[in-house]
Amino acid sequence: MKDETGRPIRSNLARIDAHEITAEEYAEIPELDDAFFQRADLYEGDRLIRRGRRPDEEETRPERV
Repeated sequence: MKDETGRPIRSNLARIDAHEITAEEYAEIPELDDAFFQRADLYEGDRLIRRGRRPDEEETRPERV
Protein backbone atom coordinates (compact mmCIF):
# COMPACT_ATOMS: atom_id res chain seq x y z
CA MET A 1 0.00 0.00 0.00
CA LYS A 2 1.25 3.53 -0.79
CA ASP A 3 0.52 7.01 0.55
CA GLU A 4 -0.51 10.03 -1.56
CA THR A 5 3.10 10.71 -2.58
CA GLY A 6 3.64 7.16 -3.81
CA ARG A 7 5.87 6.04 -0.92
CA PRO A 8 5.08 2.67 0.68
CA ILE A 9 3.17 2.71 3.97
CA ARG A 10 5.25 0.86 6.54
CA SER A 11 2.45 -0.19 8.91
CA ASN A 12 0.32 -3.31 8.80
CA LEU A 13 -3.15 -1.79 8.43
CA ALA A 14 -4.88 -5.19 8.41
CA ARG A 15 -3.38 -5.98 11.82
CA ILE A 16 -4.44 -2.57 13.17
CA ASP A 17 -8.00 -3.00 11.83
CA ALA A 18 -8.22 -6.46 13.42
CA HIS A 19 -7.32 -5.13 16.90
CA GLU A 20 -10.16 -5.54 19.41
CA ILE A 21 -10.41 -2.93 22.16
CA THR A 22 -10.07 -4.44 25.64
CA ALA A 23 -11.82 -3.42 28.87
CA GLU A 24 -8.61 -1.74 30.07
CA GLU A 25 -8.52 0.42 26.96
CA TYR A 26 -12.15 1.47 27.52
CA ALA A 27 -11.19 2.60 31.04
CA GLU A 28 -8.73 5.10 29.49
CA ILE A 29 -11.47 6.85 27.49
CA PRO A 30 -12.72 10.01 29.28
CA GLU A 31 -16.42 10.28 30.08
CA LEU A 32 -18.27 12.83 27.94
CA ASP A 33 -20.20 14.69 30.65
CA ASP A 34 -21.93 18.11 30.59
CA ALA A 35 -18.71 19.89 31.60
CA PHE A 36 -16.94 18.41 28.56
CA PHE A 37 -19.55 19.84 26.19
CA GLN A 38 -19.59 23.24 27.94
CA ARG A 39 -15.85 23.55 27.28
CA ALA A 40 -16.23 22.51 23.62
CA ASP A 41 -16.29 24.94 20.69
CA LEU A 42 -19.39 24.61 18.49
CA TYR A 43 -18.77 24.57 14.74
CA GLU A 44 -21.14 24.46 11.81
CA GLY A 45 -18.94 23.15 9.02
CA ASP A 46 -15.76 25.27 9.19
CA ARG A 47 -17.55 28.25 10.80
CA LEU A 48 -17.20 28.81 14.57
CA ILE A 49 -20.67 29.34 16.05
CA ARG A 50 -19.87 29.50 19.78
CA ARG A 51 -16.56 29.39 21.62
CA GLY A 52 -16.58 27.02 24.60
CA ARG A 53 -15.40 27.89 28.07
CA ARG A 54 -11.85 27.05 28.97
CA PRO A 55 -11.14 25.20 32.24
CA ASP A 56 -9.24 28.17 33.69
CA GLU A 57 -12.20 30.51 32.99
CA GLU A 58 -14.51 28.34 35.11
CA GLU A 59 -12.10 28.48 38.06
CA THR A 60 -11.63 32.29 37.95
CA ARG A 61 -15.25 33.20 37.22
CA PRO A 62 -16.87 34.79 40.33
CA GLU A 63 -19.89 33.10 41.90
CA ARG A 64 -23.21 34.76 41.16
CA VAL A 65 -25.49 35.39 44.12
